[in-house]
Amino acid sequence: MILKSAARAAAISTAILAGMVTAPGQASADTTGPVVSEIGKIRTDTGLELTADIDAPAGVTSVTATITAGTANVPDTFVSTVTDFHLVSGTATSGAWQSSGALGLDIYAGYRVAITAQDSQGTVSLPGRGMLDYRPTPVFHDTAYEPTALSFEHQDINVTGRLTEYDPASGDTGTPWQTTAATGVFVTWDGHTSPRNATAADGTFAFTVHPGDVQNTTLHVFVPATTTYAQGPDSEPITSVDSPVRITLDHTGSTGALVGSTQVISGTAERQQEDGTWVPLANIPLPIQDNTGTRATWATTDATGRFSQTVTVTNETTIWTVSDTRPFLTPTSVSYTVANPVAKVSLYANKPAVDAYSRLHISGYLTVPGVWWPSGGRVYIQQSNDGHTGWTSIGSTTIDTSDNGFAASVLTVTNPHGYWRYYYPGAPGFTAAYSPVVHAFRYQTAISGGKPSSTRVAKGHTVTISGTLKQNGYGYWTPLPKATVQIFFRPSGSSTWHLITSAHTSSTGYFAAHPTITRSGTWRVVYKTPDQVHVNAYGPMVRVTAI
Repeated sequence: MILKSAARAAAISTAILAGMVTAPGQASADTTGPVVSEIGKIRTDTGLELTADIDAPAGVTSVTATITAGTANVPDTFVSTVTDFHLVSGTATSGAWQSSGALGLDIYAGYRVAITAQDSQGTVSLPGRGMLDYRPTPVFHDTAYEPTALSFEHQDINVTGRLTEYDPASGDTGTPWQTTAATGVFVTWDGHTSPRNATAADGTFAFTVHPGDVQNTTLHVFVPATTTYAQGPDSEPITSVDSPVRITLDHTGSTGALVGSTQVISGTAERQQEDGTWVPLANIPLPIQDNTGTRATWATTDATGRFSQTVTVTNETTIWTVSDTRPFLTPTSVSYTVANPVAKVSLYANKPAVDAYSRLHISGYLTVPGVWWPSGGRVYIQQSNDGHTGWTSIGSTTIDTSDNGFAASVLTVTNPHGYWRYYYPGAPGFTAAYSPVVHAFRYQTAISGGKPSSTRVAKGHTVTISGTLKQNGYGYWTPLPKATVQIFFRPSGSSTWHLITSAHTSSTGYFAAHPTITRSGTWRVVYKTPDQVHVNAYGPMVRVTAI
C-alpha cells in the first residue's frame, strides 16, 4: 500500500521500535553489501508501518521484514512476511525505506522484527532486529496550558485536552482513550511530577497544577500506555513575575537583655502591586531564623500585614533574620539583634554510692544566676578511672525546672571504684559546664573459669565446676580468699534458678564444686557479696545435657 497523499504524509508521527537493534545487519558475503540500521515504526492513517535505514553501495533491490511472536499471547508458530517496501528518502544506495500499508497483524501484542535487504548483485544483508509493540496507544489532541505567565495572584496552571486511541491495525484515532486516576494524565516540569488525573468518558481531561516559583520552564504532558509513556505537546515557556516586598520592624533589637527572658520581634510586611501601590502582605508565614542556624520559628501576618513573634534570649549575641520565602515575591529580609546577653551555668554532684550490683546511684543540681532553666535540658554523667583523664559519658538525666535538680540516676558501671562528674554541653544562651569530681569505692570482682568440666554427662554422675574468684581495687587483680560462691541450676524449659550447692575459695581464690547431674539444664556460678566493699560477680551460663 502506497502513501495516498502529501497530506497523509504530513500527518505521520514517528517512534523508534521499543527494542533497538542489537547490532546493524552486516553484508552476508562481503563488506560492500547492504547494511540495515535504525529499525523503527511509523504511524499512518491506515495503521502502523515499518521503517529502516539501509546503506548498499550496489543499490537496494528489495527489502523483507519477518515478523514473529514476541509475547506469550502470540502462537510460537506465528510468522508474517512483509516485502512491500518503498524508498521514502535518500537513494537506493543510502536511504530510508518504509513498508506500504498496514501490517495486518490480528493480535495486539509484542512482536519480534527482522529486516533484511538485497542489492543488485544478489547480496543479502544480515538482519537488523528489534521489538515491535503492536497495541493501541493514546494520542493527544487540543492540549492547552493557561496561563503561561504566573504571578503572586495567579499561581496555578490549568491543563486541558483530549485523548483518543490510535489503532495500529486501522490507523483510526476516533475512539476516546479512557483512564483512571491511577493510570491517567500527568504533567512534569523541572524534575517535578503532578498527580495523575483520570479522563472523562469522551477522553477529555482538565486539571490544575501548581508549579511553584518557576521561571522560563516548560510543562510536559504524559499518559502511561501499555509499555511506554505517550507524550503530548509541551507548553509554551512558563514565565513568572516577582512582586517587590518590604518588611518594616517596630524595633531593630536590644542590648543587655537577661538570658532566658523574651523579646518580641514585630512589624509590618507589604507587597507592591503593578500600579506601584503598596498593600498588606496578608496571611503569609514569615520565617525567623537566628544566625547560628540552630533556632527557627515563624510569624504569620494578619489581614493588615502585621506580625509578631516572641523569642527567648540566649547567652550569646543573636541576630534574628525575618524574611519572606513565598513564591513570586522578591527575596527580602531584615535583622533584629539581641546583643551581649550573659549567663553562666554551674553544676554540682551529690556524694554517689555504688551497690552490690555495680549500680551507681548519683544525683545533683545546677545554678544559673538570674534566669530560669528552660524545660528539656539534659546533663550527662561521665566516668574516669583516675579522676583526671579518660572521661567518657555513661548516661544522662533531665533537669527538674522547679528546683534545677537532677533526678537520681541508677546506672550499671564497669568500674565500681571510679570517679564521676556531671557535664552540660551548652546550648544557645548557656555555657558548657562540669561539676566537681566525686568518688565512690567498691572492689570490682570477677569469676574466671566457672564452667562445668563436661557438657554431656550421664544421669547420676557428677560434674566438676571450678574457677577462680578475683578482686580489683586500684588497678590490679588479686585473689579473693575465704569467700563463698553459689552454684545455681536452671532446668531446661524453666525460667527458675535453683541453688544446688556452694563452694569456698582458697587463699588463691580457687573454688570447686561437684554437683550430680540428674537432668539437662543450665549451670552458673554466682558470687553474692556479703559486705559493703565488694560487688557481685557472675560466671558464664553453660548448658549440660543429661544422657
